[in-house]
This record gives sequence, structure tokens and C-alpha cells, in this order.
Amino acid sequence: MATATLIQSMLDNAVHIGHKREYWSPKMRDYIYGIQNGVHVFNLYKTAEKLEEVKVVLEDLSSKGKSILFVGTKVQSKDLVEAIATSTGHFYVNTKWVPGLLTNYTTIKKRIAYYNELETSLANGMLENLTKKEKAIKLNELIKLKEAYVGVKDMKRTPDVVVVVDGHYEDLALAEAKVIGITSIALLGSTGDIDKSTYFVPCNVNSIKAIAWMLGEVKSAIKSKKVEDKKPMARVETIAPKSTTPRTPIAKKEVIAPTL
Repeated sequence: MATATLIQSMLDNAVHIGHKREYWSPKMRDYIYGIQNGVHVFNLYKTAEKLEEVKVVLEDLSSKGKSILFVGTKVQSKDLVEAIATSTGHFYVNTKWVPGLLTNYTTIKKRIAYYNELETSLANGMLENLTKKEKAIKLNELIKLKEAYVGVKDMKRTPDVVVVVDGHYEDLALAEAKVIGITSIALLGSTGDIDKSTYFVPCNVNSIKAIAWMLGEVKSAIKSKKVEDKKPMARVETIAPKSTTPRTPIAKKEVIAPTL
């Protein structure tokens, strides 16, 4: 059950804010509290329930040593996605989703191997044996490969679970995970489709502050695969509530009529 402290923390970090009312997904109806200033507002008690469900799943999977791929290519999430993945010893995609990364991994892993080969050649000074033109071509190729594969360069097989920030924006990643039967978890804004992922959490996916808070909660459920790395992921500090008395999360301006 959601505590007053948890609800207050979500409010302080703007987790309750959705998108403009005209862009919403009717499938999110049950998770929306109302509308304020033309923007959908999430029911934080239901958000808390979904968050707890996801944390239980992640705790179970990580305790079994399962691998996680974090996906967040939006400006607001890219740095946070990299931070949580590197601090827990998992993988990430934060620049662009390469089509076939999951569904055609047999081919993609050859590109990843080539990228690792180029990085090794650069580190060993082997590129210095090439002509100026050949070296320039290799370096340009390395830049492009790094952008696509740096977060998955050590991924030897498809991950066991995919966690995406903004399932609506990262729909390709969710679609590929579904095709090959990989468990998927999505942070969803009010435009999201709850049927595209195995699990989801309705929340603000446009605010760095809100995303940082959500990923902080996600990280708390994951057993780090890097025992030597004790440093926590950078996240926004939450504000302690002034009172422990439960309160209505937000003034309701307009309530959505139930589906007839």
C-alpha cells in the first residue's frame, strides 16, 4: 500500500504530470486522476501499485543474475539511462535504437564485434599503420559504431528483460522484445499503450526530475552485477513531507467520464 511519504515524494518530483489532454491514450483512463490546466494528472496511488509490481519483478530477475537492457533515447533520459546501466553492470541504448538489435541479434552481434575490434586497434595504435585516408575512414566508422553500440558492446546475447523510458517513444524496442518473447517494462506517459509491454508504470516521462526519481526506485530493486561499484546513480534529491497525514495528491479540476 502506498504511504503518505511515497505519495508526497512522487508529488515533489512531478511524477504525477502527464501530457496535454488532447494527446492522451484511452487505454490509460484507469490510471488518470483528472485534468488540471489542460494536462492529464496521474492517480499516484495506482502509479505506486504498478511501481511496486515492477520492483518485485526486477528484484526477482536480478537475484537470478538475469541481464537487463535499459533504453532511453530522449534527451531527458539518455544520461540517466546510461548512469543506471553502468552503475548496476547492465546494458543500455541511449542514442538511437538500431533496428534488429533484438530480433536480428545474430547479425547485429557481428557489428558489435567489429566495433570492439576497431576500438582495440585504436587503443593498440594499429590504425597508425594505415594511410591517412584509410585511418580517417576507420575513425569515422568507429564514431558511428560507438554511437550505436557503446552501451551493448559487452552484451553477448539478447537480454532477459528490457526496461524503457517512455514506451510510446521507444515503441520499436518494445515491439522487438515482444516478438522474441523478452520481458519488457515501460515507464509510460498518458499517451502510452499499456498493451505493448509486459509491465508498465504510468508516470511523467518528460521531466528529468521525474525520470530520475523513477529510475532511482527501479535501481533500488536491482542487485548490482558490479560489486566493486558502490556509488549511487545521480538522482534528484527528494523532499521529506511536512506531515504524515495522507492528503489528496492533487486538486481535481476535471474528472474523466467512465467508458460506457
